[in-house]
Amino acid sequence: MKSVEVVSVHLHDYLYFKDVDIYFDKGLNVITGETGAGKSLMLDIFGILLGVTPGRVDNYSVEVVIDIPDDILEYEIFKGENVFSVKRNNSRTTFKINGRVYPKNIVSSILSNYITLHRQNSHMKFLEQNFLISILDEISNNKNLLNEYRKYYELYKELNELLKSESLNKLYEKLEYLESVIKEIEEVNPTVEEEEFLNEQYNVATKLQETLEKYNEILNESEVISEKLWNIKKIINDKYEESVNAALDIVETLKLDIQKELSEIEGYDVKEIEEKIWQYNQLKRKYGPTLEDVLLNYENYMKELNEVKKKIELLEDSQKKIEDCLKNMKKLSEKISLNRKKAAEKVSEAFLKHCNDLNLNIEIQFNFLKIDYNYNGFDKVELLGRTVKNQPLKPLKVIASGGELSRLMLALELSVVSDGILIFDEVDAGISGETGNKLAEKLKEVSERYQVIVVTHLPQVAVRADKHFVVLKDQKSGLIKELDEEERSIEIKRMVGSDDVLKFID
Repeated sequence: MKSVEVVSVHLHDYLYFKDVDIYFDKGLNVITGETGAGKSLMLDIFGILLGVTPGRVDNYSVEVVIDIPDDILEYEIFKGENVFSVKRNNSRTTFKINGRVYPKNIVSSILSNYITLHRQNSHMKFLEQNFLISILDEISNNKNLLNEYRKYYELYKELNELLKSESLNKLYEKLEYLESVIKEIEEVNPTVEEEEFLNEQYNVATKLQETLEKYNEILNESEVISEKLWNIKKIINDKYEESVNAALDIVETLKLDIQKELSEIEGYDVKEIEEKIWQYNQLKRKYGPTLEDVLLNYENYMKELNEVKKKIELLEDSQKKIEDCLKNMKKLSEKISLNRKKAAEKVSEAFLKHCNDLNLNIEIQFNFLKIDYNYNGFDKVELLGRTVKNQPLKPLKVIASGGELSRLMLALELSVVSDGILIFDEVDAGISGETGNKLAEKLKEVSERYQVIVVTHLPQVAVRADKHFVVLKDQKSGLIKELDEEERSIEIKRMVGSDDVLKFID
């Protein structure tokens, strides 16, 4: 048995409870009080943390300290005392463990391993077949078998849905189209950075083209000037020859410098840049309008391609795959069903013992029907019962009264519980007299193995408490008070009734 225990609850603010502390004990913890005092409000906190109760107000803040026996390394939670808190501010609810925020489903999943909460009408879940199946699976350790079965079931379901909605020929056509589109984009291998670089280079190339035209014009004019200078040299006096030679040197040097720059400019491949820019523009026209759109669509095409390939792979030889799935599903679901039936026998045996202890003359039977394959196998499970021997078995909700149904579900809960904390909210509704004594004895017996927290109106239950709390309320606030022996005596006398009743008993 897991040694798990609710150590304390602190209500910072919940309805009219402000800064209230409750310190629980091992064994049987009983909460009593006048009708309307708010006995069940404190149990709301456990319902909120377990994800089964929405809470009755828009703003609240509470903390629960629970001593858990296991390390939960996945969430960095360690055995020992851990603080589970929940705070709601208007529409925002925050769940924390040891001050660290966790999603609601993780908190409820962790606590559901340790806490069983029985509230009025919550026992009706035992009448739901999916809940019954989950209980039987838990008792029979069917988890691994179910996981394996569900892999085949999901594949079987997917194959059948694909066969209805897809055809291989159309998928092949789609595959060919996607591959051609992806190839076209990949051949260009576009990037935002390269497009920016190409545009910059093109702007540079455009300016260089203008420079090239000017330089060619300068060269042409320089040729004319050189020719004229040579003609002048032929006809001038020797004393001017040096000046003409100097002029010729300047013109020739200019021509050489211009030709050098021209060779560098002409080596700049504008055509290649224009071609690459054209490829980018083509992609944007087809798959844009922007390059970012092209790249996003490329990712989507790749995803779609993988999905199409997966569908083709599934549909190729699909009939054989379906037959293999059915074969494995049959083998696994038969094992699962056999384990459930064995678990049902164990539960039925334990249930009969608890029924006898609770003054219940009832017989139950788990009725198994074979149906089409579903997420849980091929079992449909219904809980039937009878109160008169040899009478037909009928659904429990038909054969049991309100008070009987409450005790019957308590017997069922005790038959399937294996560990943890048991919390009961007025499980004694509709019960009194000798049956109340039996119920009190049963709760006391159970509290020797599990921590039990119970809201009750029965003095028979209250008198057996290891720890007794009373809920008090005035016009402005509420209080949950732990009682000493003298205060317990007063509270139990109040629960029994008036002084006249007590005098009559004496």
